[in-house]
Amino acid sequence: MKKTIITLALIVGSNAAILAQEVTATPGTAQATKKELTPEERAKKGANHAEKKLGLTAQQKADWEVAALKRNLVNQPLHEKLKGSTTPEERQTIHKEIKANNQAFETSVNFFLTADQKTKFASMKQERMQAKKKEMKKNFNEAHVDYGD
Repeated sequence: MKKTIITLALIVGSNAAILAQEVTATPGTAQATKKELTPEERAKKGANHAEKKLGLTAQQKADWEVAALKRNLVNQPLHEKLKGSTTPEERQTIHKEIKANNQAFETSVNFFLTADQKTKFASMKQERMQAKKKEMKKNFNEAHVDYGD
């Protein structure tokens, strides 16, 4: 009986130790979040995604990666600046700069996409915007719960 209890205690203890270990993701792994990736890794990941979704040729994929890298390198310091203490006016200015950089990226990408790929790209963008709006609405509703006071 003692042996059974000790064995069970060891099993439970080892399982608890395994589950308690923190899973850490290193940049460049599948578990790494977008913010943990370098601009080069984000550009490559975006190009791979676009290749799958839009059916890009090898040259288009390379061009996409170059355009994405340029955008990432320009936007990265702006995102870092947003993390610091900024006034609402500064934040608005930074958001306008980021939007302009993203628009420049889209313009350069649309230059080498075929008509069918442009349609798919616009559809992807629309779906992404709708998902973002849905998420914002969900977050708003969660933040403004009526507790029935």
